[in-house]
Amino acid sequence: MITKYDKTLNSILEANAGIITSAEAQKAGATRPAFSDFVRRHGLEKASRGVYLDPDFFPDEMALLQKRFPKVVFSHESALYLHDLTDREPMPISVTVDSSYNAGPLKAQGARIYYTKPEWYVMGLAEVKTPTGAKVRTYDKERTICDLIRKRAAIDPAVFRQAIRGYARSKDKDLARLSVYARAMSIESRVYEVMEVAL
Repeated sequence: MITKYDKTLNSILEANAGIITSAEAQKAGATRPAFSDFVRRHGLEKASRGVYLDPDFFPDEMALLQKRFPKVVFSHESALYLHDLTDREPMPISVTVDSSYNAGPLKAQGARIYYTKPEWYVMGLAEVKTPTGAKVRTYDKERTICDLIRKRAAIDPAVFRQAIRGYARSKDKDLARLSVYARAMSIESRVYEVMEVAL
């Protein structure tokens, strides 16, 4: 039996690339029994506690990871990919978490985890769409470039060069913001050296 919540829950599934959480369903007004019924009728598969997948959708690893671990922020190579600054799909997925975050369950997912100071964790937060259209949390281009320069030794040189060139050519770059982040992270001279060559 179709309920009054079906249209809303279906739209959530569509917007999230075939992923829905029980919390999202409750926020939309669906009771637990109504959501359980929706899950059963639509043949949704349980991915983890409170997270369900529509098997008709191609799985979006980033969207699924974000639903399971809402506090992760896609960063480094993953952020480059989301901002079209690299053509390499990130393997493994790179995420940043607050230094106090318990990343045990996250490590089990095979993600590359970067820890950061609480004041840096929120710096440059942005929301972008994955290739499947799901919204995820990442860092903006400027924060991503700063992270890349900070961890340059751990980044593939070809990926690094492509990202810096891509950022230098991008029409929406914000060099003033890049400078603010670089100063906050105490890497201003390193960022200046890299960007002087690229620009």
